[in-house]
Amino acid sequence: MILDSEEGGAQRIEKLMGDGTKQITLLYTFDYNYADFPSEMTLYLDGTYEVKKPFASMTWTTPDGRVFNLNGVAVESGVIYDFEEYIPARRIVSKNENWEEWFNFSRISPTPFHYILFADPDTNTPSLVKGTYQLRIDGLTFEEGSDIQAEFVVLGSVHGFAGTDNNRRDLSVPLFWGMPFALIIGLVGSLSTTALSMIIAATGVWFGGWVDNLIQRLTDINLILPVLAMSVLASAFLGINIWVILSVIVLLNVFGTPTKNFRAAFLQIKDASYIGAARSYGASNGRIIMKYMIPRIIPVLVPQLVILIPGFVFLEATLGLFNINSGLPTWGTVIFQALTKGALYGSKYWVLQPLALLLVTGVAFALLGSALERILNPRLLDK
Repeated sequence: MILDSEEGGAQRIEKLMGDGTKQITLLYTFDYNYADFPSEMTLYLDGTYEVKKPFASMTWTTPDGRVFNLNGVAVESGVIYDFEEYIPARRIVSKNENWEEWFNFSRISPTPFHYILFADPDTNTPSLVKGTYQLRIDGLTFEEGSDIQAEFVVLGSVHGFAGTDNNRRDLSVPLFWGMPFALIIGLVGSLSTTALSMIIAATGVWFGGWVDNLIQRLTDINLILPVLAMSVLASAFLGINIWVILSVIVLLNVFGTPTKNFRAAFLQIKDASYIGAARSYGASNGRIIMKYMIPRIIPVLVPQLVILIPGFVFLEATLGLFNINSGLPTWGTVIFQALTKGALYGSKYWVLQPLALLLVTGVAFALLGSALERILNPRLLDK
């Protein structure tokens, strides 16, 4: 509901007091017969003056005759009167034992203060009183030509396909838009890690000696590094953005489990007869690695590539939980906003939906990787 005094949304009464002082009264009368409390209330005040600012005090009257005196405010151009700030909620609630049972002042999922203006004082549960309400603005101007105008806005609840967040935005938008972002991050990270790991593993196996030993020691060191903790600290203290962090993690993952798996596969084919034939006709080391060794392990490569994708999807979501995000509507960003806005104490769907999508994504790629492995590697078929 939008009630604007300039457009006749309020009854206006003016009274001259002398010495240029004028009393302006704005009466907003409206029927509220809805099933739930308003989600938000705001009063936009606009004062016209030369030197002395007008002043306005607010009074709220309920259908059953109760009157609440709200805090006043000096009126200048573009003043936003926030009811959550100007309602003396603690003092009012302390005088009503029923309200003390359900009103929550904690920082986690607090009860909006404007609920007091609609709540039934005779019940110990949050129920509203339906009927005709009135907001009275009593203003004083101290100069000739000075004036006060106000726009009263009452916002209800918005229901989207997947629910809404604290800003009344449909959550289906970030959930659907987050899917391509998650898959792109997973695919790029998986491709980069798999390609580099495969080349490094093949190089170490082919040359052996100190080269292979160095790669294995780097892999062992990387496997015990707390990569996630290091990423969070780098973002918190150095201000490194998520794209740099993801790039570093990809490089670190090159010396990880995929390298171990590829090395085991390359060791089995290093001494194969066709490798010996290639060496006999003078094939270079690079040609043997790229043309003869790497194509041979495709049955291991493709499943490994697919299985790595959900790992990077989960990584982006995990970084999002620590508020390391790209500003894009990713699942990690949605989960972070849900947790910080008290979704677990109210709108649980807000955090459960992206978690469910992450779970489905992980299971889907795990099943796909398992199926590809059985297809590309016939030795795994049941006999």
